[in-house]
Parts: sequence; C-alpha cells; structure tokens
Amino acid sequence: MHLRHLSLTNFRLYSRLEVDLPSQAILLYGDNAQGKTSLLEAIYVLATGRSSHTTSDRQLINWLASEEGLTPHARLAADVVRADRSLHIDMVLMLEPAKTEDGWRFRKQIKVNGAVVRTTDLIGQIAVVMFLPDDVEIVSGSPANRRRYLDNALAQVDVDYARALDLYGEVLSQRNALLRQLAETGGDLDQLIYWDEQLASAGTTITLKRQSMIAELEALADRLHRDLTHERHTLRLRYQPAFNADLPTAHVYQPGLNLDLPTRSPEATFEQARQSFLKQLHTKRSEELARGSTLVGPHRDELRFIADEIDLGVYGSRGQQRTAILAMKLAEVHWMREKINDWPILLLDEVMAELDVHRRGFLLNQINGANQAILTSTDPEMFTAEFRRQAKMVKVIRGRIEI
Repeated sequence: MHLRHLSLTNFRLYSRLEVDLPSQAILLYGDNAQGKTSLLEAIYVLATGRSSHTTSDRQLINWLASEEGLTPHARLAADVVRADRSLHIDMVLMLEPAKTEDGWRFRKQIKVNGAVVRTTDLIGQIAVVMFLPDDVEIVSGSPANRRRYLDNALAQVDVDYARALDLYGEVLSQRNALLRQLAETGGDLDQLIYWDEQLASAGTTITLKRQSMIAELEALADRLHRDLTHERHTLRLRYQPAFNADLPTAHVYQPGLNLDLPTRSPEATFEQARQSFLKQLHTKRSEELARGSTLVGPHRDELRFIADEIDLGVYGSRGQQRTAILAMKLAEVHWMREKINDWPILLLDEVMAELDVHRRGFLLNQINGANQAILTSTDPEMFTAEFRRQAKMVKVIRGRIEI
C-alpha cells in the first residue's frame, strides 16, 4: 500500500499542504524544526487515529494558522492505494466553544470514502510501522512504553483487539471510581461483580492476543537479531501478564499466569483464562479497596527483552538495546505484512543518525522491497549515493516542501 496524495490544513506548523507521494522511498531532508517529523506524524494519525508524539490531540492543531473568526481546527486527508482497493480518508480535529474550564470542547470527525466512521473503523485502512530515535525507550523505559508498543501494533490489524482495548479502558476507569467510592463511603461490594465480568472478558482478549503476537514477533526478531549480531546473540521476549499480584519490577521476574493450558478449543482457553482473571480479582479485592485502584489486568502487563539470558532493560548497553529494538521493529514490519497481505507504509524519523554503518545498511536492505518508505534526515549525505539516486528527494522548509 502507499499514500498517493496527502493534504494538511492547520496541522502543526503546516498551514496548508498538498503533496503527491510516489510509491517508492522518499527522503525528507532539511534543518531541524521545519516540519519533517510532523509530516510523518500526520500519516500516523490518519492510520491510527492517534498521535505518535503526544497524548493530546489538541496539540496537533495549529492555532496561529486558524483563520480569523473560525474555531481552531485541523484537517488531514489522504488518498490511499491498496493492493485490493483505493480509498479516501478525511479527518477533522476541532475545538468548539463550551462551558468547560478552558472554554473549549475537542471533537474529532473521521470519514472513509465520505462516510462518517469511528476511530476503530480506521483499522485495516492504512497500516504503518514507525521508527523513532527514542524507540530504544521501549526496551529501557517504563512498562507503559512496552504496553503502548504492543497496543499500537496490534490495534492496526485486529479490530477485536482495538475494541477490547477501548472497552477495557472505559471499564477500568469506572471500576476504579467505584473502588474509591466503596472505600470512602462503604456500600454493597456486589456492585463490583458487573465491572469484574466486563474487565475480565476484555482483559482476557487483550492478554491472549498479546501473547500470540509476542510469540510470532519473537521468532522473527530472534532471526533478525542473529543477523545483526553476526550469529553471536539470541533475542527472547519474556511476556509477564499481570493477572496476579504486583507489577514485576525491572530487577525481579514475577511469573504471570500460565496461559499455555491444556484445552480442547480456543473458547475453552479463553474461559479458563477469564476464570483465572476473575479469581485473582476476588483475591485482590481487599487490597484494591485500600488502594482505590485495580491491581489485576493487562494495564499492568510487562514485556522483557532477553539477550543470552541477560535482561537488556536492566543490564544491556545502549548499543545492545538499540540492536534489540531494531530487530523488533523490523520483525513488526514482516509480521504486519503477513497479517494484512501487503506492505505497511514505513515511517523512519531520523533513525539513521542513531545507527552505525552496518546497521544502516541492514535496515535499508530490509525495507528495500516496501511499496513506500518515508525517511527524514537533517543530513542526506548520511545515505549512500545509490540510495539517494533511487529515492525521491524532498526538501522541507518551514512547513513547505520543495520537490
């Protein structure tokens, strides 16, 4: 798949952009803070409905570029060519006057081929894999970084996962509010039963799908990691679902629920895991009431990167961590390609500057067959002359592009 045309209005520093994008490698180059990253971010937003750089959609709107007399808004649109069809995606982000603390209410409208859809309906329309300089934080950073990575990848190809994730977030918020209320004012603890059932069903879906994805990614990532390290080091992914006690720390492995249960069918596996989830919710109820927070579920899952039995998040060097995440992201490309039967669009933001010559060449060789790869750099000389001859060179200056 590839984006044939991209249109931006009042998005970040782009007051207005209309650009045709070829089906090939595209190198966006220019000084820092000119809009290269924002262009990749816009494509990511169109694919996933969320930003790769901020949790607040409001920050995507260019207030200064909004026309006088109109409410602040941004518009993103793209024509997408897939192996089986073409489509047009249109997204409007707007702030409307409201009686809120800051005087605004945010609203997002998404259309696919002219029909208004929900964010979850974007799943499968555009698939992207984004490489960022701080991807190394997936290995070395907090567990939330690793959960976010899993969610961003899975939610692009599995609508059931995306829906379970949305439901889980809503139920978790409601259940936590009820726990705090019961702790403060008392009441019938049976009020938790409904929320427990909802949480366990959505949470079990999330956990089982994460487990399956991680197993598939590990096989791909290990092979790529061996290639990157000249067969010197293996890479294993250790998934720790938090159906039980406390969140594992970076220094101590805490076994999660054993989901590899003998069973006759996927339905039975799901029900066994769901019942275990419910049992552990009941076991932790007193502690949850004391803390006013849910202590069981995939919002506390952990994923560890293990090279030759060494936890890279704790003991790995920066170079080892970067090699592991490069193998992981490339594995994601191959994994997603298999899931959607098409190349995802690859977005690489200044990642070459973080890699040595060997890893740069390995990365470019791995993505060579992609229908469309969009890369950014402040220094195009970092790429080989051969790559630059084959790529579409696009200069970015203050929210404008020069082809």
